[in-house]
Amino acid sequence: MPSRWHRGATRPGQGGCDVRDLIEFRAAVADTVFDFARREGFVELETPEITPGTGACENVPTVFRLDFLGRRQFLRQTAQLDLEIAVVRWGIPRTITRGRSFRAEPRADGRHLCEFTLIEAEARDWELPDLVAHEQALVRHVIEQALAHPALPRERRVYLERDLGTFHVISYAEAIEYLGRSWGDDLCADDEARLTERFGITSVVRYPREIKFFNMLDTRDNGGTTVECCDLLLPQAGETFGSSAREYDVAILRKKLHTSPMYRQLVEAGGDPEVFEPYLQLFDGNPVRRAGYGLGFDRLIQYLWGEPDVTAVIPFPVDARYGAAAYALTA
Repeated sequence: MPSRWHRGATRPGQGGCDVRDLIEFRAAVADTVFDFARREGFVELETPEITPGTGACENVPTVFRLDFLGRRQFLRQTAQLDLEIAVVRWGIPRTITRGRSFRAEPRADGRHLCEFTLIEAEARDWELPDLVAHEQALVRHVIEQALAHPALPRERRVYLERDLGTFHVISYAEAIEYLGRSWGDDLCADDEARLTERFGITSVVRYPREIKFFNMLDTRDNGGTTVECCDLLLPQAGETFGSSAREYDVAILRKKLHTSPMYRQLVEAGGDPEVFEPYLQLFDGNPVRRAGYGLGFDRLIQYLWGEPDVTAVIPFPVDARYGAAAYALTA
């Protein structure tokens, strides 16, 4: 197994870039994201990375289990429900967090990681169009700032300048029609690549309800066959933002939770089935409209830097090839 300790001062791709340049570039992009968020009224919040289950529900088959003083706990995959508490209970209109997301992911394919940086945000009174506009404005601003950074590989500039004019919004239905796929199929990496090759930076909206997270808002004007969600796709990196408006009807929310594959999988993984009850109680008689997103920061860097392998833009990558995660997967 390769070791991160034997990696040199230059990295594969882009002519063997200097790792110091990459680290400084990553820091500058993170500053750009959070400066943009602050100007938009978002307040940064720290959230725990050890969770009883509400933060380990993004991809349950890949949870890292912990014995926490005799109780079953998990390493965090998402802070979304914590941010919703901040918005709904504490009255913070807009909040954002950065942290690590952990996945016991066996695929070491240059796309999937066992640990990565996840930036998440939540806003009160937002709907799907607000999310799409915010995400595209954020990406546009990040590209503009990246173009001014001296560490950006010279050969990337022409591509990023081109991409500034290629923002598109298409529905899931339009996407599968173009791809020749069937309703209910999730989009794979090859599908995302075809869409970005055709349309450039692409926001795909309103996926089928059955293939998305339980608390996404049912689209009211089609009987709930789709949900008010958006995946923003970047060339090379693929899905980089995942976002949605959240369900505000507690009866619908409760039913969707208890019938979701995620809920069943979490119980099978040893999670407490009652752990979501305080979350559900937030909305009893309190139908707060809200929306939010998760931004895979490393994929954003991958896109800006122009790398086919996301591990090439992470100083200490953790996938099935590197680090303790490789041992955890065989335990």
